[in-house]
Amino acid sequence: MKNPLFMIAACILMGTCGLSAQEIKEKKSEITKYTVMERFEPKVMLTIEERTQLREERLAETKRRKEILDTLDISERKRQRLLQDLITEPFSNRLSRTMAEIEFEDEE
Repeated sequence: MKNPLFMIAACILMGTCGLSAQEIKEKKSEITKYTVMERFEPKVMLTIEERTQLREERLAETKRRKEILDTLDISERKRQRLLQDLITEPFSNRLSRTMAEIEFEDEE
């Protein structure tokens, strides 16, 4: 016969683990003001303003591509794969090929 006290303790332990997993805080990405490369080769590195501008341009391009992918007449499975590629591999062959086909259709 199993000990009911042990079973109760195991249930409480599992419940608290599940609750603590839900308290994940989202990290905010920031551009560092100082890098090791700036210390040794300051002329090679971009300034903070240039890096911020490049980051904003990249995020705007990602947003534009996502809006384009959302409007395409393709299967949901393919759309999900392309959106995943946009997040994880922005220069994947599948995504590049799809974007090239769209650009080609716009020119006609």
